Formats: sequence, C-alpha cells, structure tokens
Amino acid sequence: MKKTVMKATGIILAVSLLAAGCGSSGGSSEDAKKNDGGKKENVTLTVEASQEIVNNIPYAFSEENIKAFEEKYPEIKVELVLNPDAQNTSILQTKLASGQPSDLICYNKVSAENELEIAKNCVDLSGEPFVGNLADKEILTAPDGNIYGFAFAVKTGGMGVVYNKDLFEEKGIEIPKTYDEFTAVCEKLSSQGITPFYGPFKDVWTFQMWTTSTWGYYAAKSEPDLWDRLNANEIGWDEVPALQESLEKAYNLYKDGYMQSTVLSDDYNSIPAAMSSGEYAMTVGSNTTVRDLLNAYPDIQFDMFPYPVYEGEEEYLTISQLDAEFFIPKDAKHIEEAKKFLDFMAQPEQCDTAQKAASFVPNVKGAKEPEFDDFEGRLYEEYNKTGKTVLEMNAYMKVDLNDLWVYFQDMFAGAKTPEEVLSAWDATFEELMKAKGIENF
Repeated sequence: MKKTVMKATGIILAVSLLAAGCGSSGGSSEDAKKNDGGKKENVTLTVEASQEIVNNIPYAFSEENIKAFEEKYPEIKVELVLNPDAQNTSILQTKLASGQPSDLICYNKVSAENELEIAKNCVDLSGEPFVGNLADKEILTAPDGNIYGFAFAVKTGGMGVVYNKDLFEEKGIEIPKTYDEFTAVCEKLSSQGITPFYGPFKDVWTFQMWTTSTWGYYAAKSEPDLWDRLNANEIGWDEVPALQESLEKAYNLYKDGYMQSTVLSDDYNSIPAAMSSGEYAMTVGSNTTVRDLLNAYPDIQFDMFPYPVYEGEEEYLTISQLDAEFFIPKDAKHIEEAKKFLDFMAQPEQCDTAQKAASFVPNVKGAKEPEFDDFEGRLYEEYNKTGKTVLEMNAYMKVDLNDLWVYFQDMFAGAKTPEEVLSAWDATFEELMKAKGIENF
C-alpha cells in the first residue's frame, strides 16, 4: 500500500515539498497584512498526512501542483508534515484536541468522520467555490449532509493477493477461486521449493490488509448490519464466527509452512526483493503494491486477485474508503490560505497535471480521464466500473484500530489464538468506544 517510506526520526517529520520558497510566519491569516515594501506577509501552509497516504497516492501531493500554487501565491509556502503510520491517528487527535492542528489534514473520509470527528473539528466547506467543480458531490458528503473536504479522485483499485504472474504461468497454476483451491496452489508451489505466501508483517499495518478486505466482503454480502451492531455494542467481535474463520485460515498458512518463518521481522519494504526473487509467489497488497513491483521490475509480470477466503469473494474486489481527502481544522492558523489551496487544486488543469504523478479517475468537471495501463485498466473495467466492489472493514470503525493490529502480530508470534485475538480486541474496543463517549458503551 505504500512506496519506499521516508524514515521518521521523531514523532513527526516535517518535510518541505520544495527546497525553494518563501519564509514562514506563525501569524494567523487574519493578521497577514502588507508590510513595508508593499509585500504580503509570508505564510507557511502546513499539510499533514501519514507516510502511507503520501506514498500511496502521489497524485494528491504532486510537487508540480505545489510549485504552481506557490507561483500563483508567492506569499504562501507549502510544507508537508509526515506522521508515522501507526501514530498518525493519535497525533492528529491530540493536535485537534489541543487546538494546535496543521492548516490542512489529509485523511481517509469515513475514518475522518469517525476518528477525527470532522463535523465538530473541521470547517464546513459546502459553500466553497471548488464544490461547484466536483463531478460527484455525494462521495464527499458527510452523514450530516455537509462537505468538509476535497479529494482529487473517485475510488478505484483495491486490495487483494498480489502474485508473480510469470511464476504462476511457468508452474501451470490457475488463479484460485476458493480457499481450498488456494491451499492446493500453496501445496503445489511448496512441493517445488517455492514459499507460496510472503508475509511482511513486521509493520503493524500490513496483515490488516487481509482482515479489512475479507471482513469487509463478509459483512457486505452476509451480514450488512454487522458493523452497526458492533458499533452499538449489540454483539461482540468474538461472537462472529466468520471473523475467527478468516484469522484461522491466515494463521494456518503460516503454521503449515506456506509462509516464511520470519514474518515478524520482514517489513513491507522487503516485498520487491522477495517477490522478484522467484522464491515467493504471493503476498498481501493492493494495486499500488503491484504498480510498485511493475515499475521496479518491468521484465516480470505481477498482478492481483481477490482474497478467496469466503464463498463468492473471488468475484469482488475490496476497496478502501475514499482516501486523500483534505480537511481544514477549525483551529487552523491559516484557514483562508488553506481554502485557496483547495480551490486551486480543484481546477481541471491541476488534476491533469497530477495525472503525471499517478493515474486516477478525477472528481473534477472538465479534467481528463486517465490513461491506465493494462493492469490498472483491467481492475477498473472488471471491478470498479462494474460495481463489483465492497468497502473495507476499516471504513466503518469509530476508533483507532492499532491495538487490533498488534494482536494480529501476537497471533503470528504464538502468543494469542485467533479466538483470543478477537476476545482481547473486543475488550479493548469496548474501552476505546467508552472513552470516546459512544452510546451503549
């Protein structure tokens, strides 16, 4: 889900998108007056996001776009504030609560509504000029009917099993459509000295691509009200057999030797070397993972198929919630400059420029449609365009899931069974919801 990650030496790593630019000022936009010489006071507009979002969606952080904005508004310099993935939510929540947020926050839409409480903490942008440029206002509309942010794109792509297509063809292996077929593929590969599945689970967020995908599909097709019931404390996480089934199937792959023994010491950045070596056939990932592999190894074919954990799951691609949406906190120092930034980026020509960083389907009227390559085009035509998608589980959660992800690591360490993972998370979930003041907890 992300490209090579910048390493943060502290809690927050602030990085200027451009080496050149105007100086910064701590004053608010209301205090930005013309000073001696007739020039406007310089402002540093801070844009805060996780490393994962920035690397996963480069079009939303195009340096060419930023440069054009700074040229139009020479008194404004844009600075990117990068947060480590695992701490991003808590950092943003703390800044919002203390009244000291960045000028713009980039976050996934539904998670922002739940975890960051944007209706309370962010500026209502429903009446801003950029809203008139949107091709689809509904995807940005919050449950209260207001629009609190801007996102360049409508959602495409998805998550699934990333695989070495050349290796599959060489071994005469068909894409599995059921879990039994999946384990049969693993056995065939293993018998030929190939480790079937590469688990990069040192990073706390990587294995959760399996659960957020498979659980998202299960609920959408079998229990559509499941997330509402869990969020209303009508049922416990350890009372849903299908969730335990998904964990057991994943853990059995590891226990049966279909994953490498070093899953907890191998991180996401090790995927390219592993998957290009011919020693591994499959891994967790997304269309971005495949894109990174294809860019790094153009002579090897890589592709992706849906997780075949539950019956019928192979027909649907799990997509993440709308990501890279930009919000303006109510306590931001430079609200007016932040609005200028969003209005500037919501122009067709800026969307066209952003396509150079990565292809996306724009949510701006008059912007050009992307030119997908064969891989991205296939996903778009087969799943996104036809509506054969389901939304990931994470999108429905009102609290930070980091503790759950740690429990997944405990499972692979042998410290918790799949059942114990869900029981521990159920207790933690209840405490988190209670601390947030959610009704019925």
